[in-house]
Amino acid sequence: MAYYGEDELKKQIKASEFSRVYLIYGNENYLKQHYVNQIINKTIEKDFKDFDFHNLDGKELTLNELADCVSTFPMMSEYTCTLVKDFPFTQQWNKQGNRLKLNEDLDSILKDIPETSILIFWCDTIEVDEKDTKWDKTLKYINDIGINVKIEKRSVPALTKLLVDSASKKNCEISREDAVYLINLVGTDFSTLRNEFDKVCAFTGSGKVTRENIDKTVIISTEAKIFSLSRDIVNGEADKAYATLNNLFKLREEPHVILATLSKAYVDMYRACAIKEKGIQPRELADIFPSSYKGKEFVITNAARDGARYTISQFHVALDALSDADRRIKSTSQDGKQILEELILKLLRL
Repeated sequence: MAYYGEDELKKQIKASEFSRVYLIYGNENYLKQHYVNQIINKTIEKDFKDFDFHNLDGKELTLNELADCVSTFPMMSEYTCTLVKDFPFTQQWNKQGNRLKLNEDLDSILKDIPETSILIFWCDTIEVDEKDTKWDKTLKYINDIGINVKIEKRSVPALTKLLVDSASKKNCEISREDAVYLINLVGTDFSTLRNEFDKVCAFTGSGKVTRENIDKTVIISTEAKIFSLSRDIVNGEADKAYATLNNLFKLREEPHVILATLSKAYVDMYRACAIKEKGIQPRELADIFPSSYKGKEFVITNAARDGARYTISQFHVALDALSDADRRIKSTSQDGKQILEELILKLLRL
């Protein structure tokens, strides 16, 4: 079998060509559950879920229970479907990366699944680290008997296209620029973005979605608010910076969370500035730091724009101040809000 992405899985579901075993993982929680539900709904008759669908907790699951479920023949549906949430796959390997003897029973269960049975392993809260030896072996193991499906967060260009295309179905219209503006405010979490976009379209009714409509209806993500704080500081707008900080504390945001996101904003700006001094375009940061910027080119664009006001030496002072604030928040009993207020003052004076 093979490793699948979102597009391949969609084609398979549409064609009703199902594998016996799926391992569905990735960092896009909403879409993982969406595709799990699609497989279940496509294979099991709605009125017979009580008979042909088995929903199991992987952490509590016994192999006898799993064997019973996958070997059951369907009552009224074409298939039986067994969903196992958060199965502890990495416990199937010892420290040397060899299969544990007690799990030979699992091998026989998975390799003898009947044609009328579908088994889905859904990694909901478990994170799959493909570089980890145990996970690498697990993925190769599943690949021999079924399909690995990785569902990742969509890139900003993909989300932008989705919003533009979706608007027409809601009798609305949104420009690509305003779609990116909405994503910047809300974030790239698919479920949150979808809900906020539905609100904007409902408020608009029909016609063109404006930034005024967006500003009136969406709930701005905490991350976006903190990045706005960094922009206020860089632009020397002290009143706005302190007002944003006060608002974050009213929302009960933890000081260390605010500081971590603010630090990330400055690291992004520093990287964009440093790479430009080397004669390299900031957009190439996505190739140098793919885990941080791949699919998030708007972050690089914003960082390059905002960081243009600083010199490298000023960034060094800023990063030292951020590091000192981090140490004080984590190792002293001093009030976190006071530490952040002092930090903002230092950054404003650069």
